[in-house]
Amino acid sequence: MAEPFPSFESKTVTIDGVNLHYFCGGNGPPLVLVHGLGSSAAVEFYYNLEPLAAHHRVFAIDLPGFGRSDKPVLEYTIDLFVRAVSDLMACEGIERAAVMGVSMGGRVALGLALDSPEKVERLVLVDALGVGAPRRVLAYSILLTRGLGELTLRGTARALRQMNPAVIRRFWGWYLKRPNHVASIWSDERIANHGTLLATPEYRAAYLSALRSIAGMRQLRNGVVVEDRLPELRMPTLLIWGGHDHIFPASHAQAAKDRIPNGRLEIFDDSGHTPQMEEPDRFNRLVLDFLQEPARRRGEGVA
Repeated sequence: MAEPFPSFESKTVTIDGVNLHYFCGGNGPPLVLVHGLGSSAAVEFYYNLEPLAAHHRVFAIDLPGFGRSDKPVLEYTIDLFVRAVSDLMACEGIERAAVMGVSMGGRVALGLALDSPEKVERLVLVDALGVGAPRRVLAYSILLTRGLGELTLRGTARALRQMNPAVIRRFWGWYLKRPNHVASIWSDERIANHGTLLATPEYRAAYLSALRSIAGMRQLRNGVVVEDRLPELRMPTLLIWGGHDHIFPASHAQAAKDRIPNGRLEIFDDSGHTPQMEEPDRFNRLVLDFLQEPARRRGEGVA
């Protein structure tokens, strides 16, 4: 494909009648990347795909409902996303891979590692949903309200098309530790591309369906938050966390690290919810070093 990912192909596979899009590129051991809620492979890993592909065969999926994947009318759940990643690996003939997930994608990666540990050689969780209860955020409370959420997203899509990019950057700056750096992360082109995506009714429906499914699971206190199952993870696991994450505080990561037998934690003090974007050079070096280091004494893989 064209820049900014010259090493990657844009591919599609049809599973159960749904076209799943993904980027595939690089050479080396397989590495599967899973984006967060409302994002896509190209948005989430904009600054990471090429550096990681220098040492790995990278597969970056657009989850069903997002990016360039189909957006059928259905209930979007964590289990659905886990199956999509597992099915993609099977279609590509990947029996075992390192898996990295960001935010909601971290919960998807966790689900795969817990349910099918034989498929996950190493695990990277980045500001991940699932290791502790997320903080209450007013914007998400609005989106969870049926009718109001739909109206809000339609208005946001209209704003992205009509407003000055500087106004949009001020909103996205909330996710960052240093909001004044948002212009270097979100170019006018990237903002326009995201606005085009959000203008799609099917995309907005998938976003709200997934958000509401996660919220419902959280209320049940089982399913989405799985800290009690973290000791089951036997593969080497790296947690990368922004020290100023407003949604999933770094204290969750420390508690999770203490529960994971082969866990390691790195706090990015100059990042908020998106360290892979805010400090990409450090992030890429850390992930590559982790994936290449030898197994620890406590072993790796399935216990």
